[in-house]
Amino acid sequence: MGRLLWIKMLRDMKRSWAAYAICMIIVAIGFCGYSVLELCQKNLEESERYFFQVTDFCDGFATVERAPESVGALLERIDGVERAEGRLEKNVRVTAYDDEVELHLVSIREGSMNQPKLSRGSLPAEGERQMVIGDAISKVRKIRPGEELPVIIQGKQVMLEVSGSGITPENIYMIKDMGDLFPDPSAYDAAFMDYDTMAGLFSEAGMVNSFLFRLSPGASWDDVKDEIERTLTPYGCYQLNASEDQLSVSMLDEEIKQLGKMSGVVPFLFLTVAAVILYITMSRLVEQQRTQIGTLLAMGISMKSIQLHYMLYGVFVGAVGGLAGGLLGYGLADPMAGFYRMYFNLPDVTASLSVLYLCGGTVAAAVFCGGVAWVIAGSFGDLTPSVALRPPAPKAARQSVLERIPGFAALFTVPGMMAVRSLSRNRKRTAFSIVGISFAFMITATLVSMNKMFDVFIFDYWEKTQKQDIMVQFNRPVSVDDAMLAVRHEDIQAAEGVVDVTATLRGPQGEVDCTIQGISPDSRLCRLFDTEGRPVKVEDEGIVLSEHMATLMDVGIGDTIQVKVVYPKERLSRVAVTAIVNQYMGSTAYMSYQGVGRISEYRNVYTSVLLKAPERVQQEILERLNDATAVSLVESRQQRLDGYHSMMGSMSGIMASMSAMGVIIGCVVIYVSSLISFEELKREISTLMALGLRDVQCLEVISVSQWLMSIGGMILGIPMAMGVSRWISVAMASELYTIPDFVDGMSLLRAVGLTMISVWVSSRLMLRKMRKLSPVELLRERE
Repeated sequence: MGRLLWIKMLRDMKRSWAAYAICMIIVAIGFCGYSVLELCQKNLEESERYFFQVTDFCDGFATVERAPESVGALLERIDGVERAEGRLEKNVRVTAYDDEVELHLVSIREGSMNQPKLSRGSLPAEGERQMVIGDAISKVRKIRPGEELPVIIQGKQVMLEVSGSGITPENIYMIKDMGDLFPDPSAYDAAFMDYDTMAGLFSEAGMVNSFLFRLSPGASWDDVKDEIERTLTPYGCYQLNASEDQLSVSMLDEEIKQLGKMSGVVPFLFLTVAAVILYITMSRLVEQQRTQIGTLLAMGISMKSIQLHYMLYGVFVGAVGGLAGGLLGYGLADPMAGFYRMYFNLPDVTASLSVLYLCGGTVAAAVFCGGVAWVIAGSFGDLTPSVALRPPAPKAARQSVLERIPGFAALFTVPGMMAVRSLSRNRKRTAFSIVGISFAFMITATLVSMNKMFDVFIFDYWEKTQKQDIMVQFNRPVSVDDAMLAVRHEDIQAAEGVVDVTATLRGPQGEVDCTIQGISPDSRLCRLFDTEGRPVKVEDEGIVLSEHMATLMDVGIGDTIQVKVVYPKERLSRVAVTAIVNQYMGSTAYMSYQGVGRISEYRNVYTSVLLKAPERVQQEILERLNDATAVSLVESRQQRLDGYHSMMGSMSGIMASMSAMGVIIGCVVIYVSSLISFEELKREISTLMALGLRDVQCLEVISVSQWLMSIGGMILGIPMAMGVSRWISVAMASELYTIPDFVDGMSLLRAVGLTMISVWVSSRLMLRKMRKLSPVELLRERE
């Protein structure tokens, strides 16, 4: 008997193969996404662990303005510090290319911590003007060992030979400043030089500006941090980080965490849609096979066995979909992990496929879908053979809730009202269809609005806040007169100085390491806007915070925070918050020149200058300033924007394809529900055809229900999409940036339009099936 029931199940599935196949595919997509994200996460974790090991990655960092190398011996006397090494870090400009290219030079010694892992060539020889450049820039610029690159060091051009290429964990995510979001290896990357050679070139023999720490077994960074800070305070210590808090490492760890979160969300979304389709399909199957259930009961087969038989439909669908998704996910996981390894410059380490992991995913999918089928099987658990063999009592023909709305019935023709009553007679199926459509709408709206998120997240800052054409950054504070003299040009339309001060802000609930930017209250090249979009000006006294920083410290306008500046002299000040601006990237606070002068020693100096100039003279200005001794960086805002737009172009294609998936899911849910309704209403549709109605008019029996369910799904999907937007904003926020709520009215309208396309496509498919109907043949059959 078990074999016969198995054959019966396969035959039933064959009759409705499209619905079951769609369900399997959606389950497969859900578990494929789970497998891809989960395996990708494991690959990245394994790569990170291996990378830390082979480079002898340190346990902590300290950055100072300038200190003797011998201070390392003092640091090693601190209880919990096993080893302390000093090194030099400097930025230099490469003049071999037409566009702006900069290298972050880091000194190394034989056997020191944070040794670069070489992919080509060898480490720089002692006393030779050689360097190991970052893997990323060597690939993008096609730089080979043996080539020489001209760089500007202390205002002079120096030729440095490339001895090899490699990378360390602290340089896997290289950005110039916190205004950048994405690395651009063609413009900025790391390079490594022998300490003695580098110190000689920069006239820094015996001096360092950075320290690496190896902690004693059992010691933690919190145990030694305060003592390290006290020791380094005389040397202008302005940054202390545990290894896990270093920018590159924290970005990688954050990405690994996000993959873990998404691996739980993706299968849930797709399995929910699969559950809707499976429920709709099997509910109709059970209704149709009522007499078969009665016959099986009359033959002596227990109700429990029959329920298990129908549960196997779901188990089979889930197992096949889960297994296919797991295998497909394993095939796609390594390419995706490869993308992340390339993005973060990680070594190629692949996590092996675990059979237990694959079986676990398959069993989970089978149990989930089997549970849905068991719920359906429970609906006929009270049937007896005599009741099951009789036709079910006709459903009540009372008015639906919609029909009671004044004037509602007048909106539809007779076929349209048949569709409305069909919805009210099959309330569970209607409810599940609406839920499925709402999930599809939510996916579509969320993905469509991602582009809006990037517009607000990235481009608002560079297009609305930053209005300069060129930014000139000095390698040290320069007097106001000298700064303006250095950038003087007859065609410059506007020039505004900026003074940057590294500081720590402390509020009631936390502290933030940031850069305080001193600007003019009437600045036209650095514009600030509050959360309502209104212009904000810095005041003579007080500080302007970003919304993210204010949230981290739990402060608002009018509150007072502590500001700590450590260089060139440590100073503590209390400053009032005068405004909060709508800025999502980086950790930058704003004050007036006078305000910066009150909290620090930086008075009547600039660290950078913003310039506004006609396009025809911008290149001339860039070339002239590149040769200036005191200038460390000259950057065109438009070049940076062009780079972001180019990158977002490829991202838009990915988002469009994912949005199409949401449209397809919506179309599938609507089509399956319509297909079941079509099978139920075949005789009614045939009768309408026999009465002379055209096939397009008869389609209203199906299409009206499609539109009504879609409207209900979209209404339910709008708050769901907004809730997901809020969840993503909270889940992805970090100390480096925040994500704005990105679902807006325009995105919802686009999602509505795409959902309407899904309904139209589903209607066209149903029209094709309807045209194949033979009313005469169908009406001759006994009901």
